[in-house]
Amino acid sequence: MGEPTLRLRATTLAELGFVLSLEADADVEPFITAWPPSRHAEAIGAADEAHFLVVAAARRVGFVLLAGLVEDRPRVELRRIAVSPRGMGLGRRTLALVLDCAFGRLGAERVWLDVLPSNARALRAYTAAGFAPDPALRETLLAAGRVDPSLRVMSAVPVR
Repeated sequence: MGEPTLRLRATTLAELGFVLSLEADADVEPFITAWPPSRHAEAIGAADEAHFLVVAAARRVGFVLLAGLVEDRPRVELRRIAVSPRGMGLGRRTLALVLDCAFGRLGAERVWLDVLPSNARALRAYTAAGFAPDPALRETLLAAGRVDPSLRVMSAVPVR
């Protein structure tokens, strides 16, 4: 029968509990600084951001937040992505959907993200999706009162 089809759809305010639960997951929390519900609500209504749920059949399996959408030729930032369960290819399949959306529907000329070098699972998924390393941002992330190590910046461009 195969894997269920994944799709992206707009997140509603009523679904923020699901989003917050993913951010609080023990496997996600070290890599995503949790936002308060008000910041997610702001993103849902912002012209420059797109807040999506990842849905498989009728089941919510993740969320994605894109930013940088109002430029004439947007350089879209993949600001947040979290899927569950992990280890089943959902992240890689979601990344393919995100790139299709960004390059197709949004007309992006570049999609970029930052990732902690210690997030090996994400680095493998981003590389497999076509992201390549850009220069690193050194000691730029202040979290829990401490400066975290450098962030690795990666980007993808449309295949021509």
